[in-house]
Amino acid sequence: MVGTMMRTKKMSREDWKSVVESKIWEWKTAAASSSSTEIGGDILPGLMLSYDDLPCYLESCFVYCCTYPKDYEIERETLIMQWVAHGLIEVGIDVEATTNQYIEDLIRRCLIEEIDLKIIKLHDILHDLALYI
Repeated sequence: MVGTMMRTKKMSREDWKSVVESKIWEWKTAAASSSSTEIGGDILPGLMLSYDDLPCYLESCFVYCCTYPKDYEIERETLIMQWVAHGLIEVGIDVEATTNQYIEDLIRRCLIEEIDLKIIKLHDILHDLALYI
C-alpha cells in the first residue's frame, strides 16, 4: 500500500525520511491494543499514509464507498450517480470522464478493487478504514 502510494511520486531522500519518521507509525501499538476498531497492528499506519496522500476530492469519494456493506460488488454507474447526487463531484465538468478517472485513481492506489469493467469492490480492511475515518 505505501509502496503503491510512493511509486506515483518523485521521492527525494527527505521525502522517504519523512515517511519513515512519521508519527503515524506510533499508531501501530495503540491500534493493536485497542478493541474499539477492527483495524490495527502493522496495517493501520500504512493504510492511513495512503489515505492521507489522497487529494481531498478522492478522500470523500473513497470514504463514501463504505456506505455499501462489506464485500458488496458496487456497480460503477450506480456509484457515479451517487457521488454526483451527494455533491462529491463538481457541477459543470465532464462528469463521466471525471468520475471514471477518480475510480481509476483509487484502483491504481489499491484502495478499491476492480472486479470487471462495470463492478468495483472495497476490500474488507479498507472498508474498516473508511468507517474508522
